[in-house]
Amino acid sequence: MTMRSFVCITVIAYCIVVLSLTSSALGQSSSPKPQKPRITVKQAAIGEGVSQYAERYLNLETILAEMESSLRATRKFEVLTRQKEHLEDIRDEQKFSQSDLTKGDAASSGLLENADYLVRPTVQDFKFYRTSKPVPNISNKYVRNDGGMLEIQIQVLDTETGGIKATFYVKDSFYTSDKVVNTKGGAPSSVYFTRMAKDVSAQMADQLVDTVFPMLVIQAASGQIFINRGKDGGLEKGDVLNAYRPGEALIDPYTGEKLGAAERMVGKVKVTRVNPKFTIAEPISKDVKEPIQKGDILRKP
Repeated sequence: MTMRSFVCITVIAYCIVVLSLTSSALGQSSSPKPQKPRITVKQAAIGEGVSQYAERYLNLETILAEMESSLRATRKFEVLTRQKEHLEDIRDEQKFSQSDLTKGDAASSGLLENADYLVRPTVQDFKFYRTSKPVPNISNKYVRNDGGMLEIQIQVLDTETGGIKATFYVKDSFYTSDKVVNTKGGAPSSVYFTRMAKDVSAQMADQLVDTVFPMLVIQAASGQIFINRGKDGGLEKGDVLNAYRPGEALIDPYTGEKLGAAERMVGKVKVTRVNPKFTIAEPISKDVKEPIQKGDILRKP
C-alpha cells in the first residue's frame, strides 16, 4: 500500500467517525423533551349554598388567578389561561402582528393550544361576615369579630374523553380575635378573602398533582426512600405517608374501561427531608409489612 493510499483511507475513516459522532449528538439534542400536561381553569360557578348577601363579597377573578398561580407553582403543568381579558389581549396582539408594522411572527389566529385537563370549580358555600356588640358601660365602644368560610368543589375533566378524572372539595376559614373599635358595621377586609382563596387553591393544586402524578418511590436503598416530590409537592418534614404496591390492572368486562389497578398496603414512611425536586423518607419499622421498593405508590392518610 502506498503512502498516498494510506493517507486517503485514514482521512475517510476519520470523516466517518466524525459524521457518526455528529449525527449521534444531533439525535440526542433533537429528541423531544417530555411534554407537560396542558391544563386550564374555568371561572368558578356559584352554587345554591351561597347567599345573595355573601355573593357581593365573592371575588371569582381572585379565585381564578390564585388557582392558575398555584398550578404554575407545581411546575407539573403547562397552564393555559382562559381569562377573558387575557384572551382579548392575545387576540389584539395577533391582529397587530398581521399589520404592516410587525414581522408577523406572533401566533396566528386559531393556533392556541388545547388543554388536556379542564378544572371546573364551583363555590358550594361562602360566608364573609362581621359581628359587633357594645362594650358594657362604655358608650360608642364595640367588640368586633370578623369571620368567613370558603368551600369549593373541584371537578377535573379529561378533555380527550370527556370523562371526569376526579372530584374533590377544598375548604378554608378564618375568625379574628376580639377587637375594641369605635364603630360597628361594615365587612371584613378583602385581605382575608385573598388568604382563603390562596389556601383553597394550594389544596386544589396539591390534590390535582396527586391525581395526575401519584407520588412514587423512585429509589429505595439503605433505609432511605426517595420520592418524586419536592418543595412544590406539599410535603413537610415529619409527614407520614401510606405506601401501596400496585397490582394487576382492573378492566370492566362489559365496557373495556380501565378502572385502575388493585393495590395492597405495604407500610408507612416518614418524611425526613424535603429537597427542591425530591423528598427523602424512612420506613416506619412497626408499620412495614413488606420491603418498600421502587415503583410503590405513596399517599397521604
